[in-house]
Amino acid sequence: MTGNKLWGLVGICRRAGHLSIGFDAVAALAADGRAKQILLACDLSEKTAKELRFVAEKHAVPLAVIPTDKEALGALLGLQKPVGVIATDDGGFAAAMQKYI
Repeated sequence: MTGNKLWGLVGICRRAGHLSIGFDAVAALAADGRAKQILLACDLSEKTAKELRFVAEKHAVPLAVIPTDKEALGALLGLQKPVGVIATDDGGFAAAMQKYI
């Protein structure tokens, strides 16, 4: 049930325009000091995950690995490609995501 609530929340966040998708977009959001929560797919490469952990620590952004692979995350977002990382720039969405992670 928690996963369904998280995915519903991610969908609402995306429709509201507060979701960044992909490494470059998420890294830029964090560097600008606007990222409030970063979520990584469970099968993200170790190199990419390490780079994002570094960015998250440097800019004090909460980061979590979710039990969903890249293919499923992309599909949940309605995309035809795998997605390994997403982030929100909204504190309210971030707090709710943390509750369901």
